[in-house]
Amino acid sequence: MKFFGIFVWLSVFGLQSFGQSGAVNLSITNCLEYASGNNSNIKVARFDEQISVQQINEVKGRALPQANITGNFEDKLIVPFLIIPAGSSSPGAPSGTPAPEATKLRLGYQFNTSVVGEVTQMIIDPSLGIALKAAKQGTQLYKQQSQQISEETAYNIASAYYQVIVLQKQQELLRANLNTVNKTTEITELQFKNGVAKQVDVNRLKVNANNLKSQLNLSEMSVDQAMNALKYQMGMPLSQPVILTDTTLTFTPGDISWSGETDNIIANRIDYKVLQTNLNLQQLDKANNQRGYYPSLTAYANYGYNAQGAEFGIIKTPNNHWVDYRNSSLGLRLRVPVFDGFQRNSRNQQAKLKISQLKENINLSKQSMNLEIANAVTQYKNTLQRIEAEKQNVALAEEVYKVTQLEYKEGVTSSINLVTSEMSLREAQNTYTNTLLDFYNARLSLEKAKGTITTFLNSK
Repeated sequence: MKFFGIFVWLSVFGLQSFGQSGAVNLSITNCLEYASGNNSNIKVARFDEQISVQQINEVKGRALPQANITGNFEDKLIVPFLIIPAGSSSPGAPSGTPAPEATKLRLGYQFNTSVVGEVTQMIIDPSLGIALKAAKQGTQLYKQQSQQISEETAYNIASAYYQVIVLQKQQELLRANLNTVNKTTEITELQFKNGVAKQVDVNRLKVNANNLKSQLNLSEMSVDQAMNALKYQMGMPLSQPVILTDTTLTFTPGDISWSGETDNIIANRIDYKVLQTNLNLQQLDKANNQRGYYPSLTAYANYGYNAQGAEFGIIKTPNNHWVDYRNSSLGLRLRVPVFDGFQRNSRNQQAKLKISQLKENINLSKQSMNLEIANAVTQYKNTLQRIEAEKQNVALAEEVYKVTQLEYKEGVTSSINLVTSEMSLREAQNTYTNTLLDFYNARLSLEKAKGTITTFLNSK
C-alpha cells in the first residue's frame, strides 16, 4: 500500500524527482486535485460533513431505549423525627389527669445508600420526526457548504495560476527585449569606437537596458509572490519548487449566447441552494416548536437497592446492623403541556419572523446574482473586443521596432527613435498580456456566476 500510494502521487503530479528538493509539474487540474486533499478550508468543511452524520445518529438514538444507573450515599448529620400528636385524656379519667404526650419516631438512620437502575423507552415523541428531518437537512447544508468552499477554492487557484503564467510571460518578454537592447548596445559601442556613433547614443541605450533590468528584477519578485499565493490556495508548502505546465497564453471566445434568463442559472448555483436549505431548516424549526404543544408518552422500568444504618458504610454487613431493601416499578409517563408562560408562542413568532427575513434575503440574493451574471457577461464581451485590438497593437509595435532597428543600423534614424520604439513595443506587450489576464479572470467570473466553475476547470 505504501508503494502504491507513492506511485499514485508521482503519476498525478508528475514529479521530476521524488522528495522536497524536486520540482513538481502542475497543470490547473493537478492544482485542483492537490487542493482537494490539502487545502485547510476544504478539510474543515469535510469535518463538518462528518459531524452532521453523527448528529443524525444522535437524533436516531432518541428512539432507542435509554438506560441509566444512579447511586447516592447520604450522611444525615441530624436525623429528622416524625411527630405523632398526642390525643385527649381517656373518657372517665379523673379530673386533672394530664393528656398523653406526643410521640416522636426517628425517620431512618444516619447513613443511607441507594442504587437505582432505570430503562426508558420513548413511545410517542412528536418532535422526533421533525428533529430527524432537520438533522438530514443539516447534513445536506454541510455538503452544500463544502461544495461552495471547493468552488471558491477552485476559482482562487485558477485566478492565481493565470496570474503566475501572465507574470512569467511578461518576464520572458522583458528578457527577450533586454537581450535585443544589449546586442544593439554592443553594436553601438563598436560603432562609437570606429567613430560612426556618438557617446550619447551609447548612453541612451545603456539607460534603456538598465531600466529593463530593473523591471526584470521587479518581475521576478512578482512571480515569486504570485507563486506563493498559488501554493497557499492549494495548501502546499511554500518551499516546494513548482513548475506550471499550462503556459500557453491563448484565448478561446467560447459560447456566451445569453437570452437574459437567469432563473435556471440561479437555481443551479450552490450559494442559492445553501439559502434554500437554510429556509427549509428554519421552517422545520417552526414545526418543531409547534409540536411542543403535543403530549408525549414514555415507558419506564426501574430496580433499586436501598440500605440504612447507624454506622458508616455503603452496604449491609454482618457487623454494621444495616437494614436494606429492594424496590422495583414499571409504568408509563405521560407529559401534557398546559401552560409555559407563552414562551412557546414567542418562539413560534420568532420562527415566523426569521422565515420572512430569510425569504427577503433570498430575494435580495437573487437580485445580486442577476447583477453578477449581467456584469460578468458584459466584462467577458468587453475583454474579447479589447484582446483583438491589443494583439494587433503588438504586431504593429513589433514591425515598427524591426524597421527602426534596421534604420538605426543603417544610420537613417536616431537612438531616440530606437529607444522609443522599444518602449512602445514593451508597453504593447504588457498591455496585451494584462488583457489576457483580464480575459481569463472574466471567463472565470462568468463561469462562477453561472455556477459551473468546477466543471469548466476540470474540462480544461
